Amino acid sequence: METRYVGRSVPRLDGLEKVTGRAVYGVDVELPGMLYGAVLRSPYAHARIVNIDTVEAKKASGVKVVVTGKEVPYTFGAMIKDQPFLAVDRARFVGEPVAAVAAESELEAQEALQMIRVEYEELPAVFDPREALLEGAPILHPGLGEYVRSSIYQVVPGTNVCMVRRYSLGDAEQGFQEADEIFEDEFYIHAVAHTPMETHAAVAQYSPLKDEFTVWSSTDRPYRLAKELSDALGVSINHIRFISAYSGGGFGGKGTMVAEAVAVALAKFSKGRPVKVVFSREEELTASQTRHAVFAKLKTGVRRDGLFTARRAEVIWDNGAYSSLGPDVAFRGVLTIFGPYRIPNLELWSRLVYTNKEIGGAYRGFGTTQVTWACEVQMDIIAEKLGIDPLEIRLKNAYVDGDQYINGQILNQVGLMETLEKTSRAIGWGQPKPKPKGSKFRGKGIATMLKPTATPTDSFCLIRAHHDGSVTLLCGAPEVGAGQKTVLAQIAAETIGVPLSSISVPNPDTRYTPFDFAVASSRTTYH
Repeated sequence: METRYVGRSVPRLDGLEKVTGRAVYGVDVELPGMLYGAVLRSPYAHARIVNIDTVEAKKASGVKVVVTGKEVPYTFGAMIKDQPFLAVDRARFVGEPVAAVAAESELEAQEALQMIRVEYEELPAVFDPREALLEGAPILHPGLGEYVRSSIYQVVPGTNVCMVRRYSLGDAEQGFQEADEIFEDEFYIHAVAHTPMETHAAVAQYSPLKDEFTVWSSTDRPYRLAKELSDALGVSINHIRFISAYSGGGFGGKGTMVAEAVAVALAKFSKGRPVKVVFSREEELTASQTRHAVFAKLKTGVRRDGLFTARRAEVIWDNGAYSSLGPDVAFRGVLTIFGPYRIPNLELWSRLVYTNKEIGGAYRGFGTTQVTWACEVQMDIIAEKLGIDPLEIRLKNAYVDGDQYINGQILNQVGLMETLEKTSRAIGWGQPKPKPKGSKFRGKGIATMLKPTATPTDSFCLIRAHHDGSVTLLCGAPEVGAGQKTVLAQIAAETIGVPLSSISVPNPDTRYTPFDFAVASSRTTYH
């Protein structure tokens, strides 16, 4: 079908704003009467907070608000409500917010932090999730069993396990008996920082008369954060408003409350003045979130011809001090450790474990990245030891149309074998490697993966037609740099039959734009 806009390269709707420097990101939000927030962070990985003395800080020049966890005794968490806005009775990782200050300037706020005196009682800490599973390990959350959480996530009260999932298909033991060779390997995948160009930033304003909060944020899921904040404060979601700024990078790390929690805590006591919190680069690297580190054990049974008979996987996720979106990572993302391969007998044991480290959260791939690496490295190990070409062993076991996935779904239009064959030809697989050029060496490798998407989810938009024929498209999906605004405008222009130049797409505002699940899992531009 001939199209005018869809499937064609068009100028980005946000392009002019961005190249001229007029685009407003989270760090750029400026409001009349705005205060500036700063955070005092724990120097200990695990410590009881005995006393916090804020008397001198409250007297400091320009200071309007000093707040501790006792003034905001709320907890939040998209999956498990386990994280305080500010540490109340104990700090659980180096960098956890313990107190916060709002002042007339950033400098005055930072100076006031130096006047706060905190008395700590250092507690035993645990940094390896495998050690955190042992009897006698320090328990980070003694009240884990009482935390509010989604019913699909199974916790183990009295331990550091905040999500456990077991899965099986067929008979793994029988599958291993049918194998000619059994391979057992262990893998470690380290944590990674998101490191967006724009650090975490948020502005919050509280209206005491209406008991309403307005938050300006560069999050990729404003409606989800509005719900998270509503649940934490115990107020109606109609009293929470999130306004999206442009995002200077997120990659999953801005999918839950980080700077927003501190800004809201300060705004609660600022007498209606907005409060801005912007993380320094040091805070971004040490006190935001990371990709989960993972310990994985794989046991795989294989026939001599390279066909799989069974796989058993044990995966331990290092969650850090609070759950964030980790339970869903360890629940859904872990399944991709079986790869896009026909394996008739499967067993899985996935555990998400608290440690006294920076929080693990959503990161590009949502767990798929870590476990796929373990899966594919073992594929190459198996191929080498069996004397089978790495491409051949993948082709032998790859899903094809009509295969049944582990959840019972019949797969159609898989295209994996065709992709492998075309890719291998394109890179000259099986041909000698090019000779080194000076210090540059070139190698070849092949890997495959299976990536789930967040389904089912909801998205809505409203089309507002104006008297001059122009159109405003209202949608709750933020522009995070992947062309969300442009793609939506292309679809609207094609469908309505108006010029693309006549369509505007304002940034989301949960008071006015309709619901959108999130710009995550490749949603909006692809899924």
